[in-house]
Amino acid sequence: MKLFLKAISLTVVLGAASFAFAADTPFAGTWKLNLDKSKLIGDTVKFTSAGETMRITGSGESYEFKTDGSENKTRFGTAAWKKIDDKSWEETDKVNGHLDSKTTWTLAGDGKTLTARSTGDKPGGGSFDDTSIYVRTAGTQGLAGTWKDKEYKGSSPSLLVMSDIENGLSVEEPDFKLKATGKFDGKPGNVEGPTIPQGASFSLAKTGARSFKMTRTQSGKPFDMSTWTVSEDGKSMTVVSRTAGTTDPPTTEVFEKQ
Repeated sequence: MKLFLKAISLTVVLGAASFAFAADTPFAGTWKLNLDKSKLIGDTVKFTSAGETMRITGSGESYEFKTDGSENKTRFGTAAWKKIDDKSWEETDKVNGHLDSKTTWTLAGDGKTLTARSTGDKPGGGSFDDTSIYVRTAGTQGLAGTWKDKEYKGSSPSLLVMSDIENGLSVEEPDFKLKATGKFDGKPGNVEGPTIPQGASFSLAKTGARSFKMTRTQSGKPFDMSTWTVSEDGKSMTVVSRTAGTTDPPTTEVFEKQ
């Protein structure tokens, strides 16, 4: 799953049981992410030295950590960093006290490239193995500096099963055992699942016959906003997302109807 979104990914706050009330809308059906057609790069990560600790900031997240394996509170759970050697570190993330993912950060020999490989098991079965490659835009050596994502390699995209409910949607992501329902009224929807952090919620608002807007919040504060649009032929769905409080460019995910 995409870095920083692994605990609260695009579909982590929207997943749900399949109920059907009204006639099918363009959103109803089973959808699979096409990584080749999607654009999931451009986010910025900054590491800042703070005495005996480091601070990581990016994609709506910011927290301090030591590289001694101790746990640190994050926006979505906890993260523990452990130094492997002078050019590599292991980050272990937990949500609700359970292991969510492990990310190995590796600095290239010339100090200009940083690779983050994130692995983990999906609660519903299977695993993921995703890699982000960053290039240095500030700083001269070590982990400290500013890094921009130039390449993303994802694995085993999960399916979204979307169904209509009265004036809203119900969506399920079986791989992550995620369930949620929401109405197009701007009010908080119902969301649950083992990888859902405490305080996570979302709201939906219809923007057209084939589109809607979703705003995700964490502890009452906006995390990101996305627009979901189904093509006129109903065969694809494009999701454009932007993280709140950052200048990062939006990401674009393209789903194909199965």
